[in-house]
Formats: sequence, C-alpha cells, structure tokens
Amino acid sequence: MGKNACDMGKLFSDLEGLRIAIDMEARGRDFYKKASEQTENKEHKTLFLLLMNEEIKHHDQFTKLYHKTKENKLSDSNDYLFDQEASKYLTVLAEPYIFTEAKAEKTFSELKSIADILKAAIQDEKDSILFYDALAKCAKFDETRNIFNLLKAEEQTHVVKLRQMLGEWA
Repeated sequence: MGKNACDMGKLFSDLEGLRIAIDMEARGRDFYKKASEQTENKEHKTLFLLLMNEEIKHHDQFTKLYHKTKENKLSDSNDYLFDQEASKYLTVLAEPYIFTEAKAEKTFSELKSIADILKAAIQDEKDSILFYDALAKCAKFDETRNIFNLLKAEEQTHVVKLRQMLGEWA
C-alpha cells in the first residue's frame, strides 16, 4: 500500500465509516421524530421519541470519536485504510438506503399506517445492523470496533422493540 488515500479511489477507513455512521444516525433521528408526530398512541409516541434520542446519542458518540480519530491524524496512515475488497463491500452497504430522506418522505407521504412506518423502520434498523457489523469486522482500531459492536447491539434491541409494536398493529 504505497499510494496515499487520494490515489486509491473509494477506499474506506475507520474515519470514513464513522462519517457515514454520523449521517445515518442523523437521518434515523429525523425519521423517528416524524414517526412520533404521526402517531396518536402515547406508548408509541414515547417509543419513537426514545428511539430518536438513542439516535441522537449515537450521533454524538460518533461525532466525538470522529474528531478524536481525526485529531490523532490516524486517517493519514495507509495502515488505517480497509483493504480494497472490504472497501468495495462497505461502499455497497453505505449507499443511500438506510434512513434516507427520500425514503422518509415516501414513508410519511405514501405509507399512512403506523404498521407501515414500523415495517420501514425495522428494515432500516436491520440495514444499520449489517452496516455496523461490517464496520466492526473491518475496523483497524479497537476503539472504533468496540463502538460499532455496541451500536450494532443497540440497533438489534430497536428491532425487537419495533417488532413488538408491529405485533400490536398486525
């Protein structure tokens, strides 16, 4: 790996993974905020707001870790980059599928029922789990690997909570 990151094209690093995760969490926050505004059920509103706050917490964690990593200048190291095959896989996973604005707009303009919103949220949480799992497996640094694994576990609990809610609407 004698080339610098700019010459290598679209290779991922822990830093790039964190940047994408920050964006995903911001979109998740907005998604759950809109979902809370759509429901009349107090329990569901409470859960959507709880999930929104968890997305905010994740966003803050990632932002702090991103700045710490960047300050340490670890992102300039070629050893810091994921290998090319891992980078290709992460690029596919990171394409705008998870909590995208377009999906949220479609969800909230075309999908009228809470059950439909829950199904969309479950799918996005599953996609987040896959992405964080891949980031954890590819991470070069233990600190970022541990955070990606923690967030993967938290997203798994979101899926369980959302499925329980969906069971009430089925």
